[in-house]
Amino acid sequence: MSCCCSNTNTTSCNGDTKILAVILDLDGTLLNTEKATKHILKEFLERYGKVVDRDEEDKRLGMMHMEAVTSIVKDYDLPLTPDQFSKEIMPLYHQKWPLAKPLPGANRLIIHLHKHGVPFALASNSITRNIENKISHQRGWKESFSTVLGSDQVNFGKPSPD
Repeated sequence: MSCCCSNTNTTSCNGDTKILAVILDLDGTLLNTEKATKHILKEFLERYGKVVDRDEEDKRLGMMHMEAVTSIVKDYDLPLTPDQFSKEIMPLYHQKWPLAKPLPGANRLIIHLHKHGVPFALASNSITRNIENKISHQRGWKESFSTVLGSDQVNFGKPSPD
């Protein structure tokens, strides 16, 4: 029995429009990175006598890396430049990303799309090197994506169309 996904035309067996390609986000969509890394900023700020403001952190979700670190340094009045902050905190994230688990259905979706020849890409506000670090611990993910696009490869972050 053949699957409708494998047809080369744009209509499926039941007459619906066929999915031609998929673009997926990573953090919070495929991978639960927040759970694996949620205490890093709190512990880092405690070194400087600061307390995390959850409302402020929620506003930073989806920001590009340098925009977020500049905002954190300013908002918490840290005695660091954004570059220094990034160099100090990023190794802590790199240690925790291997612990991030796929969200329910993520593996099944990736396997299904790959099996049926639907090209799919990964687009993330993370920089490419960090994306690779995150997905390298997930069996079969890296090889499955047609394209991986990080924030360091575009001029403007999400939701900008580039």
